[in-house]
Amino acid sequence: MRITITAKHVKVTPTMKEYAESKIERLDRYFDRIDRIQVLLNKDGMDNVCEINVHTDSHHQLSAVVHNQDDMHAAVDLCLDKIQAQLKKVKEKLKGHKGADRRKKLGRDVKRLTQRLPRVDETSYEDAKNE
Repeated sequence: MRITITAKHVKVTPTMKEYAESKIERLDRYFDRIDRIQVLLNKDGMDNVCEINVHTDSHHQLSAVVHNQDDMHAAVDLCLDKIQAQLKKVKEKLKGHKGADRRKKLGRDVKRLTQRLPRVDETSYEDAKNE
């Protein structure tokens, strides 16, 4: 995973760069097939703008942009929240929906196993119940 941090109209301090890199490295938890991440930090008037572009090896391109007047750290955090949600959604789509197939297979297995069991005679059950 390659991380590129660039700045526009603002000077990025080493602490800000380390903060952004440490937060972005955590994205591997949500999706492990990330190829590269581009972070663009910008100052637009009074707004701090953070834009994160994520490229995966499965040809998905995700992007999130946040405008925040408070702080650049807050803009990075909010932008990462958006990207995390998008990565989770992509992973769910790629994972597939195998629940219906598993339920069908389980039903077939139960049916096959119950056909092998000897049938319990209802009269013997009634006799056992009365005793």
